[in-house]
Amino acid sequence: MAYGDEDYKTARLRFAPPPQAFPQRVIDLGDRDPFALSKRGVCYILSETLVDVCGPVPVYSSRLVQKVTGGDGLQTCASFEITFDPAHEHLVVHTASVLRDGVRREAASPAAFELLRRELNLERAMYDGRLTAHMIIPDVCIGDVVETAFSIVGANPALGGRLSQHFRLQWSSPAIETDCRLRAPEDRRLAIQTRGAVPPVEDTVEDGVRQLRWRMIDAPVYIYDADTPASFVGHAEVHIADSMTWSDVSDLFREAYATDVLPAGLEDAVAEMAAAPHTAEGRVAEALRYVQRLLRYHSIGVGAGGFRPRAIRDIWDSRYGDCKDASRLLVAILTRLGFKACPALVNTQLREGLAEALPHATAFDHCIVRVDVNGQAWWLDPTCSPQFGSLSHLTRPPYKVGLPLAEDAELEKIPEAARKMICETTEHWTFGRKASDPAELKLRTVYRDWRADDMRRWRENEGADGVSLRMREGLESAYGELSELEPLIWSDDPAANRLEVLEHYRVHRPYAVNEGGDKGVRFESRDDVVGETLKTQYRPRRDQPIDLGSPRIVRTERLFVFPIKPQITPWRLRFEGPGVHGVSEFRWLDEYKGRHLIEVDVEHRIVPVEAVQDYFAFLQKMRASNGVSFNLATNRSGKLKSPSTGATGWKSWLLVLGLVFAFGALRLLLQAA
Repeated sequence: MAYGDEDYKTARLRFAPPPQAFPQRVIDLGDRDPFALSKRGVCYILSETLVDVCGPVPVYSSRLVQKVTGGDGLQTCASFEITFDPAHEHLVVHTASVLRDGVRREAASPAAFELLRRELNLERAMYDGRLTAHMIIPDVCIGDVVETAFSIVGANPALGGRLSQHFRLQWSSPAIETDCRLRAPEDRRLAIQTRGAVPPVEDTVEDGVRQLRWRMIDAPVYIYDADTPASFVGHAEVHIADSMTWSDVSDLFREAYATDVLPAGLEDAVAEMAAAPHTAEGRVAEALRYVQRLLRYHSIGVGAGGFRPRAIRDIWDSRYGDCKDASRLLVAILTRLGFKACPALVNTQLREGLAEALPHATAFDHCIVRVDVNGQAWWLDPTCSPQFGSLSHLTRPPYKVGLPLAEDAELEKIPEAARKMICETTEHWTFGRKASDPAELKLRTVYRDWRADDMRRWRENEGADGVSLRMREGLESAYGELSELEPLIWSDDPAANRLEVLEHYRVHRPYAVNEGGDKGVRFESRDDVVGETLKTQYRPRRDQPIDLGSPRIVRTERLFVFPIKPQITPWRLRFEGPGVHGVSEFRWLDEYKGRHLIEVDVEHRIVPVEAVQDYFAFLQKMRASNGVSFNLATNRSGKLKSPSTGATGWKSWLLVLGLVFAFGALRLLLQAA
């Protein structure tokens, strides 16, 4: 039976020897010690991959050989799972065997496998229909060598037979050998891109078949930091794709988004939009919000559905859809309103890194809309929760580049809006005369841009009372128990996409008692700016760029009203880092009022590798100046008192007056004598 023949179309899982081009060669460890090369109880001896596109359908073959070196590796090595799409792929299992004391035991059989439908993105309302073939290899012990091999036959027809394969040659665990091969007809035009320390390719041709092979032996591990940009590739990797342009990619998908007949109910809604007294910009913004409110996000990517939208009638009737459906619907509405609009493909992870990639059919993971308004291009994401603001105040998609599904398309830059102060908080503190007195705290927070949208969505889903409770609990984690003196007050300016929230509390115990011999008390402000905005952990040998998130400004200002004057020396510090700035200052407004300001300004999203250590130096300084704290002395009755600067207070004045009278009396006595 040949791979890809008619029999495979009626079976989702078969058992057969590996393809002739994928022989199970003998492995020689040499003098290596597998136990010294293990991680979490596993030594990865061989990872072997072959992609063969010489036949009627592509065949992806994989072989993994691993040795159990510790107890933690038993579960890892004994679990054999392969995920595939039964709509257009078929799975062939070659082996699941255990080698012990030179004797090989085969464990793969139809009875050993279960076919499970595991929707990995179920919580995100995404269904792709993929199946997982799963088995537990029995009787695996420490010291065993476990070998698994399989092939997946077929590919999604929506891709038009276009090839795009990434070979990863370097892993987060030690691997003795990684072997990756591609077999293709000699005359097939291929594009190849390498990243990292990729070894030289073995490029051979035999009987009209070209084979490309990359092998890495004893490759060093490569581990990514949590905040490394997805566009950065530091490990050794090879990307092979059919030679094509971005215009070819656009042509592959754009016909699926062709203008469709609008249902009667939708035509009526569009007519109402057209009749409303809006400007062109206002009409586009209202059309966007209409789709955002209308559709519930739900993705069914079974078969070609992962790459093609549904018919507009189906989208309208079901009132749900994914990014492709929402974009198709919005484009249809905008077109009816007289605008030039088209869907546009983006990559939410690679973002600007897409401009450095090879053009290929699977380059994108999201669809948005590009529309021309008065000669200016605007990029809209109809899958977002309803966005507020006029067109110029809408939060713009952060994907950097997009591919319009239009004739002669090229990648286009998606312009970013000027960075905004997305969160600006003012805390107003009024302290009592005694250390035990509660303090009054008023907060005014202004949210803008996407933070305003986030707050509206939070209130919509949790209710005003739920938001109020969570905000109070957040403050209590820093300042202890609070009582709400007034309900939360919301003031919304939808057109400007600006939201203001007012809070009013009684802080029952604003001070902490100093430890040791000092009987005074101490106040410490919370860190709601530096720690919340700059979360990267210091690593002295970091060799990867840092993703700081969207450019933004975050500021907190604290106004303190004291019953006495504490001993706080004013300061003003400004810190400069690579693409990021910070300010920390304290100054006196009058004898009893002080003002503290902390601000972080993220000007650029990415900190390049060469500037990482400069960023860490900046971060250390910012964290050391992330708030304000002060000590207050108390007397025996618990009242706050000003710092001692010699003899002060009424008792000191009595002492001074007593000394004056004493010297005067002594002088009179001397004169009388």
